[in-house]
Amino acid sequence: MIELQDVSYRYQSTPMQDTCALDHITCHLDMGRCYCLQGPNGCGKSTLFRILNGLSFPTSGHYIFNGMEITEKSMRNPDFSKNFHKQVGFVFQHSEIQLFCKTVEEEIAFGLQQLRLPDSEIEARVERYIQLLHLENIRQRAPFNLSGGEQKRCALAAVLAMDPKVLILDEPISGLDEEGQEWVTSFIRDLKSPDRMIIIATHQSSFAEKVADMHLQMTKEHRMTFSG
Repeated sequence: MIELQDVSYRYQSTPMQDTCALDHITCHLDMGRCYCLQGPNGCGKSTLFRILNGLSFPTSGHYIFNGMEITEKSMRNPDFSKNFHKQVGFVFQHSEIQLFCKTVEEEIAFGLQQLRLPDSEIEARVERYIQLLHLENIRQRAPFNLSGGEQKRCALAAVLAMDPKVLILDEPISGLDEEGQEWVTSFIRDLKSPDRMIIIATHQSSFAEKVADMHLQMTKEHRMTFSG
């Protein structure tokens, strides 16, 4: 489903100097598996996630998604970009930055409306994910007034309602209390499916051990190693 072929990424840190963020990353990620990505701050995890989400593009090498190369040129095609973003869902570490609607219900419905789904389908999916994420009591509240855990669940509901094949989670238990961490851990385990790939960045080794099928380790040299 996802293949990175000798991907490197460099950015201009000063007018006279380029800085390496990813250095010759090659990997093949399969459907039906949960991957946990770990590594020290500054090793390139955020850059890798931006590339996987089609927000940045390799300086060299190739990113292949479901047989299609993801490039800056291809993502300028509205139909291509829309099809890609339907298949990849991303929940940010700080969920509040991706929540902007007036109510939780509207937040979940927003992406579905952009897909121009029938109203009946939108209503059914909104209700399904409100129930699944236990948002019944806050469905009419503004997302920016919710607790961190509630915002995380709202963002998850909005992304999952789009039914992405690939779910990318950046530090999903960061900032949550023990109860919230346990809930997210259990929820991710239940999300595992032969028809879905989950990629998680986390600093929490104990959390990674509980959910990962494969561990991806980024090094301070901006390279990647693998372990089962």
